[in-house]
Amino acid sequence: MSEARVAAQQTVLSGAVAVLVPVYKDDGRLEHTLDSLASQGVPLVAVLVDDGSPMPTSVDPHRHPFEVVVLRHDVNRGIEHALNTGLEYIHRRGFEFVARLDNGDRCVPGRLARQRAVLQADATIHLVGSAVEWRDDGGQVRFTRVFPTGHDDIVRALHHTTVLIHPAVMFRASVVDSVGMYSTAYPAAEDYEFFFRIARRHRVANLPETLLITRYDPDGVSIRRRRTQLRSSLRIQVANFRPGLWASYLGILKTLGRFFVPYSWITAAKAVVGRRSAVVPA
Repeated sequence: MSEARVAAQQTVLSGAVAVLVPVYKDDGRLEHTLDSLASQGVPLVAVLVDDGSPMPTSVDPHRHPFEVVVLRHDVNRGIEHALNTGLEYIHRRGFEFVARLDNGDRCVPGRLARQRAVLQADATIHLVGSAVEWRDDGGQVRFTRVFPTGHDDIVRALHHTTVLIHPAVMFRASVVDSVGMYSTAYPAAEDYEFFFRIARRHRVANLPETLLITRYDPDGVSIRRRRTQLRSSLRIQVANFRPGLWASYLGILKTLGRFFVPYSWITAAKAVVGRRSAVVPA
């Protein structure tokens, strides 16, 4: 692994946010993702982790009004390792806040400022997400999801559904000290397990506004690795099972059922529910 653009010992601006973006075989969408960070209202550093792309990720250092760091794995090791490489770097530099973003996704203007304000206003909250809008490559909105906003409701829902969307969250870098890094034991569901660990120790929240436009990709990792993800999710739900919580039973039943339900049916259901949600324009 090599580090480009900046040395680790550089001074971190007060209140700066490290935006962690794993990248593998960028197909031209990375610059659009980085462009969306130009109007966030906070000092930031984009930390890109190239997970062994055959053609190394390259970014024009003069195009963006913020610092861009490129870390690289010599071979493809998987997103869990890429995320941990980025977190190690961010922790070493002393950033207070980490925002996640996936290649191909776009932040709504002011997203980072809104989420940072929540964390700065309440020291007990350690992670905050938001509502999310999915759009296809033609720009059409496929669906929007708005999630529970309070800690207790989020924790209860986590047992049976996804209510924290990984590229939409911001968290305190200090959670690494209290809960550790991303686990490599739950392939394709590393975020789900990470959120459970954070929520067991700290309060979490969601903002009701749509702050992330994420790419609807019918060939995305979550679909291509669906059965692996379901197996990991089931193990996570069993590990976090609470006998007195109905959502724990529901979660296991839903995950088992998804082994037999076509993904297209689930997507169609999300689209029907999502159309009822209010959307904040990007």
